[in-house]
Amino acid sequence: MQHNRTGDLGVSEVVGEMLMVALVIVLLSVFSAALYNYLPTDRDPSIAVKMTNDTRNITLWHKGGDWAKAEDLSVIVGTEDERKSYRYNKTYTNPDAQILMVPDKDVFDLGSNITVRMSHDLLGNESVKLVTPHTVIFTGRISV
Repeated sequence: MQHNRTGDLGVSEVVGEMLMVALVIVLLSVFSAALYNYLPTDRDPSIAVKMTNDTRNITLWHKGGDWAKAEDLSVIVGTEDERKSYRYNKTYTNPDAQILMVPDKDVFDLGSNITVRMSHDLLGNESVKLVTPHTVIFTGRISV
């Protein structure tokens, strides 16, 4: 006597589908883990900068390369004995320690410039660095 239960007919098909889904998930995770090593790493911005100055202002011109967020930029000006850091502040709450972005936008990209207004005359022996939290983008020396 052969028993044919109607509820058991689809069990093997459902189990087969579940095994196929499990196999796909395992293979997908193995391939994604293997390919993750080939993704490019984060890199620091590479920017060509030209510096100009007069007796009280230092201007850094973006001449090519990557862009950088203005909030990440700092300009460090000083001698071996004394250094001062200037940062971008969109609200301009401390004009003595901030940089001026032209045009006024949130990124330093091609055609932009950064101006540092000094509270004293430049002597000609100061060094200027444009930095981000991870790297130094530009280093130069003042010539008066």
